[in-house]
Amino acid sequence: MSITPSPVPGPEKQPLPESTAASPAVSSQIKSSNLPIILLAVVMVLGLGGLFLFTKNLSDRLEQAQVSLQASLTSQGQSLEQITRRLDQADARQSELQGEVGATQQTLGSTQAELQKARQMAAELAKQQQAAKQELASQLGELAEVQEATRGNLGDLSTDVSGVKGEVKSTQAELEATKSELKRVIGDLGVQSDLIAHTRTDLESLRARGDRDYVEFDLRKVSKRQKVGTLQLELKKTDEKRQKYTLNLIADDRTIEKKDKTVFEPVQFYQQGYRQATEIVVQQIFKDRITGYVSSPKLRDAQAAAANMQ
Repeated sequence: MSITPSPVPGPEKQPLPESTAASPAVSSQIKSSNLPIILLAVVMVLGLGGLFLFTKNLSDRLEQAQVSLQASLTSQGQSLEQITRRLDQADARQSELQGEVGATQQTLGSTQAELQKARQMAAELAKQQQAAKQELASQLGELAEVQEATRGNLGDLSTDVSGVKGEVKSTQAELEATKSELKRVIGDLGVQSDLIAHTRTDLESLRARGDRDYVEFDLRKVSKRQKVGTLQLELKKTDEKRQKYTLNLIADDRTIEKKDKTVFEPVQFYQQGYRQATEIVVQQIFKDRITGYVSSPKLRDAQAAAANMQ
């Protein structure tokens, strides 16, 4: 029996997988399926870039708007500050005007009171003048009766006429003197003042009358008081623009303040032993300086003088 050797087994040939043969087709399919993703990625990148540019542009605009708004707020704040200052100035001016209005009203009230007194004096003088006219008419009527009754005695009649004329002249002189009183000034105490001297010539004329004593002064704003006649004067302040002044006068151990007086205004006060008022008249007002005179009565009150002697 022969033995036939069996064939040695060798490696078997494996069949090639089908995918190897179909590789190009699969690769093409894979590329086709990735294309939308790539396009989507490109679109997203472009969108993000556009969004970044839009965001940056919007940020720049917001920054510009913020700067513009800040500048506008700063300008408005400055304008508001200017308006506030103007309002403060207007309030201060209003307060000043209110003070001036109050002072003007006080001055007006004083002036109206003086005018009322002047009107009363004028009415009284008119009554006196009317009474004088009536008296004159009565005297003329009596003269006519005398003339009718005594026609035969022309000499006596002429004498009577001369006497009546003299009385008429006397009455007219009294009327003229009464009218001249209207030219006198009412002092700050409401008392009719003596005649006011506006010049040195006027002052010399008043001295020549011999009714009162006149002492001139040149008063400056200093710490010490200045003696003028029997008084002591102390200048407190002057307003050269408004022509007003304020001073203290010291007499009979009293200090009296005369405030906001004007040029040629009789500043009146009474000294012990005198019935008539002593007057201070300022003729010129300068800065921290005034000039004028003091007018004081010569005759003392008899009762006061007797009391002082006792």
